[in-house]
Amino acid sequence: MNTDKLVKFLRYLAAIPKSLYVNLRLLPFDQAIKLPIIVSNRTKLISLNGKVKLDKVKTGLVRIGFTGADMIDYRYSRTMLQIDGQFTVKGKVKIGKGTRLIVAGDLDLGTNFIATGDNTIICEKQMSIGSDCMFAWESVVMDTDQHAIFDQSGDQINTEDRVVIGNNVWLGARSFVLKNSVIADGCIVAANTTVTRSIAEKDVIIAGAPSKKIKEGVHWQH
Repeated sequence: MNTDKLVKFLRYLAAIPKSLYVNLRLLPFDQAIKLPIIVSNRTKLISLNGKVKLDKVKTGLVRIGFTGADMIDYRYSRTMLQIDGQFTVKGKVKIGKGTRLIVAGDLDLGTNFIATGDNTIICEKQMSIGSDCMFAWESVVMDTDQHAIFDQSGDQINTEDRVVIGNNVWLGARSFVLKNSVIADGCIVAANTTVTRSIAEKDVIIAGAPSKKIKEGVHWQH
């Protein structure tokens, strides 16, 4: 066994105690003992009062806190996990090092999902992310502003609203997808873009703040 494989093996071995705890908190016992969720031992567990629903149960189906982008020093960026809502997973998922995953509402996640590292995903109400999606480093997806804003009558004007991301969507580095956003299948969201609206057209590149279409008829692959 070479050094890289040995280090990888030791990291997964060290993850077993915390992973077992996470699985027992979030899944039925007969599923939990198969360890479908593997969590790095460096992951900070904020709260685990919700539930995870899996379309299939397989050891290591969901991996949290292992992979990462090469340009980020993860000694100073810790993965954080909070599941207090309903987290539905439809297949293989990799959530990279330093990612903050906060689920208080209903998060539906498709298969072959990758968050490369240092991402922020906050679901307070409802969020749907399709299959074959990739979130590049430091991208942010939120369905809430996290702080209430009121008008002069005392009515809140910035309540949470859903986020819907289709299949085969690539979010570029440091992009923002905020509440009330809908992104169609096959879209590419360029780096440093802010999305706050519906992008109904498929296979386009979206860029800017506010976001706009800059190219159509595109395809991408991992």
